[in-house]
Amino acid sequence: MRQPYILDSFEQLVVGEEFDFGSLVMTEAAILDFARQFDPQPFHLDPEAARASPFGGLIASGLHTQSACFGQVIRSGIFERVSMGGSGIEVAWPAPVRPGDEIAVSARIEEVTPSRSKPDRAIVKHRITGRRVPDGQVVIEIRGTMFMRR
Repeated sequence: MRQPYILDSFEQLVVGEEFDFGSLVMTEAAILDFARQFDPQPFHLDPEAARASPFGGLIASGLHTQSACFGQVIRSGIFERVSMGGSGIEVAWPAPVRPGDEIAVSARIEEVTPSRSKPDRAIVKHRITGRRVPDGQVVIEIRGTMFMRR
């Protein structure tokens, strides 16, 4: 697994290449703040109500986990010069994220398809994965499609 570098062209990407984007910690304060603003369900917002939920305690919103992991990738700068935005994502949250969980973020390049009609760009499919650091449990997988410059 490589450390991210700043791409100058989609042509630098290799299918199967994996990148390590370090880790982030999901704090209780951040979980509560995100829930108040964007996903005010009791198991994200109220520790007492969350204990009575099927999760048995407070958990981060999947949308929060997704935003945090995607932000970790974007802040690395890897796509800064080449990104032309995305056309869609598919997300899975196979395990909950709890306050204090440290999440390691990585990405794998799955496809690079140069455009036939617009030779200055390509369609790149990637998979971002977040794993809980102590046990390696996958907590999120984001399969995305981006347009990138040559």
